[in-house]
Amino acid sequence: MSTAAQEAFSYLNELQKVEYRGWGDTATAARDRVARKAGITPAQAERVWKRWQSMRTVNGDVYRALRNAYEAACIKIENAADAMEREAQEIEASHAVDKGAAPTLARVEEAPEGAKRRTQ
Repeated sequence: MSTAAQEAFSYLNELQKVEYRGWGDTATAARDRVARKAGITPAQAERVWKRWQSMRTVNGDVYRALRNAYEAACIKIENAADAMEREAQEIEASHAVDKGAAPTLARVEEAPEGAKRRTQ
């Protein structure tokens, strides 16, 4: 077993998990979709999938295509996580409560007349 074959299988396996559509879908169909998106043939993906433990080497083009597809998927996921984090921070900022000191008498005196009556 070569390290490149093991890495290629890992990339293919993780991409297949991302591509899997749930009930009614098969791992083989998801693997074939991944292969087409990565730019390799389904037969090349099947070879890596089934023989990665006994492969002495993996085709460089197949390895590079799977690695690039995996990196692109990771970047897409990281960008989505960053966008969600920014959105959460915006929501927090818009719903933040004034965390200053308790209202003082000076603040009450500066308040409009209606507010003065409510606080007294």
